[in-house]
Amino acid sequence: MHEFSIALEIVDTLEENGYLDGVNKVNSVKLGIGKYSGIDKNYLGFAFQNLNDERFKGVLLEVISNDSDEIKIEEIMVD
Repeated sequence: MHEFSIALEIVDTLEENGYLDGVNKVNSVKLGIGKYSGIDKNYLGFAFQNLNDERFKGVLLEVISNDSDEIKIEEIMVD
């Protein structure tokens, strides 16, 4: 299940760019995922909710499909 490593990489990228500074809980993540990316949105949602990071417990993952093979973070909602 490569979706777990993708979820970890997304969290690492958010942290490296300061988007998670001072964040206690992430409520939702909105991603644009290309339909040719080979990513299963159900597995990716499961991966986010099972990270070893309490901020992502119960996160709602919203996926917007597009005709490419890329992943794009649209927004995150945090407390």
